[in-house]
This record gives sequence, C-alpha cells and structure tokens, in this order.
Amino acid sequence: MWKLFRNVSLNSKVMVLTLCITLVVVLATGGIALSLQMKEMKEQLTRQVVGFASLWSSTIEGEEVKKIIHAGNVSDPSYQKIYEHLNLINEKNSPLFHGFILMPDETNKKLYSVVSSKSSEEVIGIEAFQPFEASEEFYRALQNTLVTKEVTSSSLYDKKDGSWISAISPIEDSGGNIIALLAIHTDASNIDNFQSELIYSLCIIFLFITIAVYFIFQKGLNKVLEPVNEIIYGINEVSNGNFQVKLPIKDQSDLGQLTARFNDMTEQLSLLFDRVTTTSKHLGKKSQEGRQTSKFEDVIGEMENIIQKTKILKELQRAEKMNAIGQLAASVAHEIRNPMTVVKGFLQIFKSKKELSTEEQMFVKLMIEEMNRAETIINDYLSLAKPDMENTEKVDAVVLAHKAMDLMNSYAMMSKNIELETVIEDEITVIGNRSELIQVLINILKNGIEAMKDGGTLRLKVYKNGGNGVFEIKDNGIGMTEEELARLGTAFYSLKEKGTGMGLMVCYQIIERMKGKIEVVSEKWQGTTFTITVPLDEEVE
Repeated sequence: MWKLFRNVSLNSKVMVLTLCITLVVVLATGGIALSLQMKEMKEQLTRQVVGFASLWSSTIEGEEVKKIIHAGNVSDPSYQKIYEHLNLINEKNSPLFHGFILMPDETNKKLYSVVSSKSSEEVIGIEAFQPFEASEEFYRALQNTLVTKEVTSSSLYDKKDGSWISAISPIEDSGGNIIALLAIHTDASNIDNFQSELIYSLCIIFLFITIAVYFIFQKGLNKVLEPVNEIIYGINEVSNGNFQVKLPIKDQSDLGQLTARFNDMTEQLSLLFDRVTTTSKHLGKKSQEGRQTSKFEDVIGEMENIIQKTKILKELQRAEKMNAIGQLAASVAHEIRNPMTVVKGFLQIFKSKKELSTEEQMFVKLMIEEMNRAETIINDYLSLAKPDMENTEKVDAVVLAHKAMDLMNSYAMMSKNIELETVIEDEITVIGNRSELIQVLINILKNGIEAMKDGGTLRLKVYKNGGNGVFEIKDNGIGMTEEELARLGTAFYSLKEKGTGMGLMVCYQIIERMKGKIEVVSEKWQGTTFTITVPLDEEVE
C-alpha cells in the first residue's frame, strides 16, 4: 500500500493527506461535541429525576406507608390512597417518570414492592408486594440512600426494556427511621435516539465539508504547485535534450528562485554540450548527422572518447619527445663523448704529477668529478637512444632486491645515517633485463636517500599483485606536491639542484619497455612511495 502511495503524483499525495487530516479533525471535533452533549443530557435528566424524587417523597406520609406494609393487602384503604396519589403526581408531571415504593428486607439484600403507580405497572411491570429485581447501578444508589438518608441517583444503565436513570428518596416515619424507599425511574432511551440522530447529522456535515475542502483545496493546490509542475516539465525537456527550455519566473519566492536557478542550469548545460560537440569535431569525430549532441548518454560517450583521445595524444607527444631526445642523445654521444674522454685522460695525467700544488690538485679533482657527472648524463641519453631489450631473461626479484640494497647500504650510512629495510613477502620471478632493472632500483633508492635529509628508514618491499611482481620503495623524506608529482619523469625536470631529470625519465622508459609501470604516491613533508610493477614469469609461477 505504501509503495503504491509513493508512486502517485505529488498533487494526489497532498490531496489524500489533506482529506485524511480533514477526516481526523471532523471526527475528533464531532466526537468531542457528541461526548459533551451526551454528558450534559445525562446530567440534566439526572437532576430532573432527583428533583421529582425529592418532591414526591415530601408528599407521601410515612405513617400511611407503614400501615400498608403492616396490612400487606392492596384492598387496604391506605394502599388505595397512596396508589391514587402516585398516579396523580405522575399524570401532572411527565409520562416518562415512573414512581413506586420499595421496602428492603432486614438484611437490605432483597427488595419488595409496596405501592406503584399505574404507569409503573404497565411499563416496568411492577406488582404490589412482589420481589423487585434491581440492577447493579440501582442497588448501589439504594445502598447509598440507606446510609446517607438523602436522595441519590444511579448512573445510566440498560435493561431489556430500555435505558434508565433512577433516583431513590427515603421515606421516614415519625421517629426518623427509614421504613421504605421511593424510586423514580425515567426512560433515557431518548438519549440514545438523540445520539443516533447526532451521529447521522455529523456524517452529513462531514460529507459536505469533505466535498467543499476537496474542491477548494484542489483549486488552491493547483495554483500553489504550478511552479513545481513547470519545473518537472522543464526537467523532462532537459532529459530529452532540449536545453533551450525557459521557465517563466512569476515571483521572487523560494519556488521563483528555484525556477531561476533551473534556467541558469539549462544555460550552463547548453554551453557545456556545445563545447563537448565542438571538441569532438576538433578531435576528428563528427556528431550524428551533423547535429549537436544533446542526449546525456551521447554526451557521456563523447566525453569518454575525448578523454581517451587526449590520453592518446599525450602518449604520442611523449613518444615524439622521446624520439627527439633519442636522436639528440645519439648526436651527443658521437660528437661530445670522444672529446670529453680525451680531456678526462689529460686531467688524470695532470693529477698524477707531483709538482702540482695542493690547490691545483683540488682544481683538477673537481674538473674530473664534473667530467664524470657529464659522462653519466651522456650515458642516460644513450639509454634512451639505444634501449637494450634484446637481453630479456628470468630475473629473481628477491635476489635483485637484496643486491640493490647491498649496493646502496654504504651510501646510505655515509650520507645521512639512513637505515635500509628489506621486506620479502613472496618468492617471485619476473621477466625483464637484469641490468636495467637493477639500474631502476638503484636510481629510485638513491633518490629516496637524497630526499631523507634528516635520516630515517628506507624500505624496499617485494610482493605479488595478480600477474605482476611489485617492488615498493618507501621513504619518509620531504615528499612532493601534486604539481611536482604531475611533472615527475619528464625530461629536464628535477627536484635536485644539479639534476637533469633524465635518470627518472630513463627509469620510466625501462619499466614501460618491460610492459610494467611506475606509480608514485607522495605527500609534502610526509614521504614518497614508488611502486614498480613488472610482469611475472608465467612458466615459473
């Protein structure tokens, strides 16, 4: 039921809720009014019957009743006198009141009728000097009268012949003793009849109120929800690709501002889709039948194509850059390396001469170191120009990791008192070039050591991940920003004072040639993690 209600329109939901609230309010109001009215009628009828009982008891002589009780015969003159008296009082007041005199036994547990009016005999069926069967409410009021010697009344009670309210007044002799009780019954069935009529009237009123509320509220609700319906219409149009839809702004209320925001949104979407279509055309793909892309699915597809083509363009640009660098490297290797070798040889000869002063020896040493650094840069260029991928082999990743850490151990201790840690989770074998792979590990380990200016722990972890072997190098050095990470591995970009960026660029190219990848995660002043992934040897695994 709730699921069905959730699927109906907003207008129907509001109307149903309104009718439910109207039903609750009308029923609650009618119920309260009915309850108060019934209570007032019962109290009013009770006051009347108590008043009649007090009045009638004051006109009946206790000694005459005492004679009737003693005689125990309806032919007794005293009986006829009281009988005619009760009939007279009953005729002068109301046919709804029925009076009779009762006498309790010595234990007050049984009642006997003494004298009754004619209406009591006809309506209630009371006979003189016969036992009287009292209801629980009547008997409770009778006991209260015997104790207090005052007129008391019962609550409304039901008998087989209708609903009744009774009042009981004591009849006393000259000594003030209660010798009998005057009971007045009044028919309360008119209260039930009135209650039925009132309920019927409330139902009619509720029906008219519901109809009036429905038509009035429907008209007002349509007016209030008109902006919402317009927004729903606009959303449907946008979903169908119509970004030129404009909703009228009729006021500056919350719904009016929402309409204005909707119009702004459609303008921005229209501009975005225009740009997507234009970009797609520039990348070489024409829109279907030359029309602007409008469907959301089409636009998402176009954006995915643009992203994919952008990646391809970046790879092409990178490949072109690598090709240019490779050609430059070959030229540099042939034109510069030989003269540098000659210069380096003469510098080593000069350094071996003893007649040079200490200062001159220091100058020659510095020149040789700079020549070595230049030779290292040329070797990096040569690695780009002449990749050695013919010598691929099975490489034990664990042995390679230990060898790289052993080579870097003395450098780490000499540099900044850095501790090296090797974690081996799996015994794995990868496919690649052993010399180039260890060159990558040494280069990245060396960068990690140089980044840890305050010392710390450099960890190399080896494990499997799917069909790949992973070398994870983690330091707690100075880290990198997002901008620095984006430029990492490009030519001529380095975070070192004398770096060229060629070393890390060569590392990226080596791992890519091995069909692997290098991923870097870093946070400024929190450290850097290099994850080197290389394919496993499927035969060994």
